[in-house]
Amino acid sequence: MSITLLNYEERYKTMTTTIIQKRRAVSPVIATVILIAVAVALGIAVAFWASGLTSSFSKYEKLGVNTQYAVASSVGGWNVTLGGQNTGSSDATIIQIQINGVPYNSYTGVTLSTTLPKSVPSGSSFTLQLNINSGAALNGVTKFASGQTIQVTIITAAGNNYPASIVLP
Repeated sequence: MSITLLNYEERYKTMTTTIIQKRRAVSPVIATVILIAVAVALGIAVAFWASGLTSSFSKYEKLGVNTQYAVASSVGGWNVTLGGQNTGSSDATIIQIQINGVPYNSYTGVTLSTTLPKSVPSGSSFTLQLNINSGAALNGVTKFASGQTIQVTIITAAGNNYPASIVLP
């Protein structure tokens, strides 16, 4: 019985040695090619990721308010006109107009010629007209008079403020 067991042990050793000897590793050239391909693929992925980050941070809105004036209204009061252009690379959305730091719709007797929010695409112009009655008031107190300087501020959805000072005629 020991001869048979010995015979099996030798066969097992011979068989495992043969299997180990027949195993081949990946050649160094192929390993190098695989490593370079993986490195290039990762580099491309990182480049696309980084370009996506920079493009999202480089978009901005910029409203240039270059027209600002008030004229006396034929029915009493004033028509205040604000105009300009979005010179930024992103669309702007006007969400509020303030007069002297107070939303225009908090005053009685003040109306806006357009509805808010108002979208201003990149590169396009905008015009806003506020109609202020001569008896316009805040909490029952008249707040406007001829010769008074008012500050009209355009507020956008991005949180930017664009102020303009206007003298009522």
